[in-house]
Amino acid sequence: MLTLFVLLPIIIASFLALLTRGREKYTGPLVLGGSLLTSAMVIYASVSSYGAIQQSKWFGILGYNVHITTQLLPLNVILAVLIAIITPLIMFYSMGYIDNPTERPRFFFEMGLFAASMLLFSISGNFIAMFIAWEMLGITSYLLIGFWYNKKNPPFAARKSISTIIIGDFAMLAGILAIWASYHSFSFATILSMPVEPVLPIAMLLILIAAFTKSAQFPFHEWLADAMEGPTPVSAFLHSSTMVKAGVFLVLVLFPLFVKAGLTELILAIGIISALLGASNAISSHHIKKILAYSTIEDLGLMFIAIGLHAIIAAVLFFIVQAFYKALLFMSAGSIMRANSEEEDIYKIYGSYKRKLLYVPMLIGVLSIAGIFPLSGFFGKAAIDFAALSNIYVYIILAVIDFATSAYIFRWLFLHSRPAPKSHTDNYSKIPRSMLYSGAITSVLVLAAAIAFFYISGFLSSYNYTASLAITISEAVIESIIVIFGILASYYIFKVRKPTGAIHTNAYYILFNSVIVNSAYLYISKAFVYFAEGINLIDEMIYGFFASGSNGILLMSGKLRKIVTGDSNEYLIAFVAGIVLIILLLLV
Repeated sequence: MLTLFVLLPIIIASFLALLTRGREKYTGPLVLGGSLLTSAMVIYASVSSYGAIQQSKWFGILGYNVHITTQLLPLNVILAVLIAIITPLIMFYSMGYIDNPTERPRFFFEMGLFAASMLLFSISGNFIAMFIAWEMLGITSYLLIGFWYNKKNPPFAARKSISTIIIGDFAMLAGILAIWASYHSFSFATILSMPVEPVLPIAMLLILIAAFTKSAQFPFHEWLADAMEGPTPVSAFLHSSTMVKAGVFLVLVLFPLFVKAGLTELILAIGIISALLGASNAISSHHIKKILAYSTIEDLGLMFIAIGLHAIIAAVLFFIVQAFYKALLFMSAGSIMRANSEEEDIYKIYGSYKRKLLYVPMLIGVLSIAGIFPLSGFFGKAAIDFAALSNIYVYIILAVIDFATSAYIFRWLFLHSRPAPKSHTDNYSKIPRSMLYSGAITSVLVLAAAIAFFYISGFLSSYNYTASLAITISEAVIESIIVIFGILASYYIFKVRKPTGAIHTNAYYILFNSVIVNSAYLYISKAFVYFAEGINLIDEMIYGFFASGSNGILLMSGKLRKIVTGDSNEYLIAFVAGIVLIILLLLV
């Protein structure tokens, strides 16, 4: 199967990376070459096998054959090509970022498998292939988030992420089994074409929970911020085109089933809550990468809002443009941290303007996420806002989010671009070129992604979505005014007033609700522990009851055994005595 062969170069290169110990300088180029070859094969397969659904037997049991199904329908092609474009850029960036030779084989091995898992997910045509890729994404992300296991925080962050995601894994498995029990098929195409079964709402709700955990939506969103403990290339990959997009993509592919199950309003509600939480935390966070992480939660929430509004084409457009500007911003953050001795507090980082090859591409990313015309981020956000015009309440919420986004991203920019005090030293001149060049190339893609607005509707025409993609001039003007006000507010606060970031008011803790959410996680986990301890206590009581009974019977049998002497005269006397006793009882 051609669609599975595309995975071989990156997988082979990843395993070969483990064999480069002692020659670590070849590890990066090796995996980069494998990713480029895979990317070329993905693009070729997307053209030559476009629209194809291919099935291959995996194994058989009790007369039933389990198949791996792949498909290259328009949505699959979009995600596969996004991964094909971004993967080599991340690998190129990593060649400069991972400067410890002993870490390079393990890092590139895990990154290569991570990319291969997401590619398999992107072309999955049934629940079997999808679930395999889904689990591989969880395993590889766990390894990458906890990559620096010798440090204090990464292992905890990795365990938190996998503990949250595994909730969705169990929900996903239960949903798949429920669908199989009713439809007797794992194929997406087959299930989408069949009438509604009574179990469908429950099954799709379980799958939706899995999508929310993977895409870091409320109430499962906090693992994504802690995932910033991993290396920056992991963050860039995780937030742009892999892992966190998996949940959104799954909902897009199975959207007709969610409509039939009546779950679109729930998708809309969770999307709104997640976007608001992401924006509020991004406004108040001090961590240079966590600000971007919370903005990703917001971005994913906006995609779910669009899906909940049935604006699928707008959701897909934003799905595309977000991948490029988010990859660029994380690359920029990693370069800035490298120049500032890996400092993470945005209030203690300075001078990003000094390296123009860093600053100019980063500025393009900032302008795009803020929604400045004519950058790609503008088209993505304006399309979702236009789709919300039918619901004034949702539209107002989106306007507030747009204002907040432009404010916090320019806060992010203004703070780390301040002139450094005399006591501060930086190393902007020593940033590896691969880190700078990969960011520059990605900035070009951010600019070019705006073209998707003009072609995405035609590309997705085969899905017959009712909501078309449109942006009116009035909506564009309103969007631009809101964004400008957000930038001006950020300029006044952080360039004119110049806060130190040391004052934490009650408003700060309300906005930075991450503390509250994590406390809630702690209480919920403790409640489960107490519940488990209660079940264990009941289990011990039941066991004690039956153990005591069995011990009593054993004791009785030991006593009775002593009267067994083997003397027939004694047995006869006992028998006669028993008969007499029975007669007396009957007479009484």
